[in-house]
Amino acid sequence: MDIAAFVDVFAQGPLHEPVPVQSWQEFQMLFGGFEATSEASYGVYLFFENGGEFAWIVRVEDASKTGLALVSSSGERQASPSSIARCLLGSASGNTGIYALRTLRRKKPGLLVIPQAAEIGSEGVKVYREALTLCRELGMMLLVDPPLMADSPAEMRAWLNENPDLAQPEAVLYYPRVLFPDALQHGRNRSFGPSGCVAGLYSWLDQERGVWQSPSGLHAPLEAVMVGRDLGPEDQSSLALLGANAIRDFPGHGVVLWGARTLATKQAPEPERRYVSLRRFMLAIERSLQTDLPLVLDATNDEALWAKVRGLVEPFFEGLWRRGAFQGEKAEDAFFVRCDRTTMTETDLAEGRLVLQYGVALVRSGEFTLGRVALQVGSEAE
Repeated sequence: MDIAAFVDVFAQGPLHEPVPVQSWQEFQMLFGGFEATSEASYGVYLFFENGGEFAWIVRVEDASKTGLALVSSSGERQASPSSIARCLLGSASGNTGIYALRTLRRKKPGLLVIPQAAEIGSEGVKVYREALTLCRELGMMLLVDPPLMADSPAEMRAWLNENPDLAQPEAVLYYPRVLFPDALQHGRNRSFGPSGCVAGLYSWLDQERGVWQSPSGLHAPLEAVMVGRDLGPEDQSSLALLGANAIRDFPGHGVVLWGARTLATKQAPEPERRYVSLRRFMLAIERSLQTDLPLVLDATNDEALWAKVRGLVEPFFEGLWRRGAFQGEKAEDAFFVRCDRTTMTETDLAEGRLVLQYGVALVRSGEFTLGRVALQVGSEAE
């Protein structure tokens, strides 16, 4: 879940092909480093500056250099917001744009970053909306940047209220935008969406403390950036009610993430949908089970196979519990695993489908958040 994917225009590199990078130097070599028209190029730098270790880069066409561009009276080629959105989204059938991430079979990303969407108004909302559908499909979280036209807290609240379809548990937004010295402008501060540095901090915190820990507070400092504006208590509280998390500057501590809610906060009563750490943790568990459960090609869907599956999952959960990931003094109060005739219908058995059900105590001992994984024996997880 600590791997990020950046989708944007870059100075160079292959188009519509997820390319792995593990350092800023590698990104410079493959994609050309900072590019004035590519906010994501700065986001990649801030990702690694804040502790990120591995990212996928998907370069899309620059709409101003394609047939989608408009030509002004002076002969300058300009891209419309709708053409930029089309380039970012690409084609679901052709696996281009954001859909290039569907082609990955290993080290799949858990965070999706599309900084340019925040620059194109209502068309950016369309990009975020479609990206959220892809996130649900691939088990990712989307880091939504504050739009350029929503600078003040009042404008940010209005934008969130005007776009209720973004209030999903896979969407996370931090406000305000951050400032970073632009190397292409002689070090003058430039405003950026915080998604790149937040993704890097998530990655670092996952490695240091575990994905189940809340990425918020004085232990969640951002490096290399300044806050674009100070938030008062009233603005901070009103934004939190809508699921927007604050970025604050504390004297002696620096810039930190202050809040860890999803944009589903207002409408979701379930903690695992309202809080970033719980949502990401449930996605991580599901992804681990789907990836690591052995697929017994020549096995029969019977009690012996079910016992083998339980024997693999229960130690996995016990290890997480002992690391403090689940609540409960006893294992039975922290998690349960079921894979037997009670979890499968006669149709499942007839079609060779193994169904695993589990519950984990994320908030309180004995109060379980439920999950389910279905395996077609001899095939991939569903």
